[in-house]
Amino acid sequence: MTTATFATLDIGEQWKRLNQTLIDLLEYIPDDKLDWSPREDMWGFREIISHVTSTRGNWLSREGNDREAILATVKGKDDIRRLLNESWERVEAFLSEQRYLDRAYEGERGGQQYSYSGHWIAFHLLEHDVHHRADVFHYLALLGIEHPEVGTP
Repeated sequence: MTTATFATLDIGEQWKRLNQTLIDLLEYIPDDKLDWSPREDMWGFREIISHVTSTRGNWLSREGNDREAILATVKGKDDIRRLLNESWERVEAFLSEQRYLDRAYEGERGGQQYSYSGHWIAFHLLEHDVHHRADVFHYLALLGIEHPEVGTP
């Protein structure tokens, strides 16, 4: 197996702010709306954020974090905060080690073999977090809940 060497990723601070935004947005979600979604076939806030944390765990630990098992442990906002912080610590450790980023990760998904670099995994997870943060913003807007604007440097 060969690995390519890339420049160190300089996305940690921005991503850390994105994670903190997810935590901060919890204050805007009414407790009785944690499981609300615009349609029955869509996830609620609690499921969306549990999915974010389980996906981080799946890619970074290869332990197969089960979203359903994680969701079963998430009863309220304190549990969500804890999971976001714990999963962020794993992301931050991954981003801080060049050897993790440069390495090739191989496996099988859905009967298909894959090989991804750590850089690919990092950008995939970043895109995934941004995508689901947008879900949270949209759901809040559908509920008529004002929330802060997200700024970028």
